[in-house]
Parts: sequence; C-alpha cells; structure tokens
Amino acid sequence: MTYGFLSFLLAVLIINLAPGPAMLYVMNQSLRHGVRTGLKAAAGVEFGVFFYVLLAAFGLMLIFKEVPLLYRIIQVAGALYLLYLAYQCWPRRSAAASDGEAAPAPAGFAFGKGMLINLTNPKIGLFFVSLLPQFVPVDAQPAWLYFLIYGLVFNIGGIVVNMTVGLAAHNLRAFIQRSSWFDYVPPVLFLGIALLTLTREFA
Repeated sequence: MTYGFLSFLLAVLIINLAPGPAMLYVMNQSLRHGVRTGLKAAAGVEFGVFFYVLLAAFGLMLIFKEVPLLYRIIQVAGALYLLYLAYQCWPRRSAAASDGEAAPAPAGFAFGKGMLINLTNPKIGLFFVSLLPQFVPVDAQPAWLYFLIYGLVFNIGGIVVNMTVGLAAHNLRAFIQRSSWFDYVPPVLFLGIALLTLTREFA
C-alpha cells in the first residue's frame, strides 16, 4: 500500500520549501558573494543529498532483500523518527535566529561547504531511511528502482528550490522572515505521515 506519487510530490514540495540550514547557507552565499556563488552552494548542497539517494536506493535494498521483515521494522522505526523530527523542528525563536545569523564560508569553498553540510549531517541519512519507505510499497518490484526514482525526485525538487533561492535571495529573505507560519507546516506533515504509517501497521 502506498500514499501515492502525488502525495509524495506534495511532501517533497513542502519539505524542500521549508527554510533550514542548507537553504539559509545558499541564501547567505548569494547575498554576500553574488548569485554565481549562491548557485555553487546550491549545487554542493544537492550533491550531498544525492549521496544519500544512492545509499537509500542500493544500500537499503540489499539489506531488505535478505531480510524482508526488516522493511516493515524500518517503516515503523522511520515513523517514530518522523514523530521525533516533528518535535525537533517545531518552530523555536532562538533556533531560528541562530540559523539566520550563521556566517558563510569564503566564496571559493561554496560548493564544497554546501556538500559537507549534508554529507556530515547524519539527520539527512536518517531522514531518507525514515521517509522513503513510507511511500514505497512493500511489494514494489524492483524496489530499488522505486527508491532511486523517489529519491531523485526529492533531489531534483531540492535543486529547483535551492537554485531559486540562490537567484532570488534578496526577495526570498524578506518573504521567509514574514512567513513564520510556514515553519509549522513541515512538523505537521511529519506528524501526519508518521501517524498514518503507525495506524496502517497496527490497525
């Protein structure tokens, strides 16, 4: 059973549009060093995400092929992690302020720094492990292809969003600062996906 590809697209859109450290890094690079540097930072950020796309598609499926029961265990564990994420990313004024004031790296290291932001963040890997299994059917064949396509869709959505941030940093900074209500959308989304998964598994 799956929530459907359209539901996944909606989740991708909301998650990628939610302001976070990577988006704010791209924005700061673009504002301080120019649009070209901002685009380099966005490319680096999404290259880091692509590593986890491949890991989710091939690394996980090799394990799931050997231990099918592990797939359902991962789904439940992922749902619990999404509940934790919902709590962790619930808007807090102090956290938002500290992210916005983070100093960017020199312009020449924009791509590498952007890549390291996600490569060195274990939450990105855990996020892929927890989110993608909620949308890929247990009987999907071949399952690795579903994981790869869904992961690439997420990655492409991030590229579009972060490239847009790099190109329109001045206007988007003001919009993000005004639209504090949007900060509540991702945690509510995580909560909804987690509850639907747990209801499906234990109903």
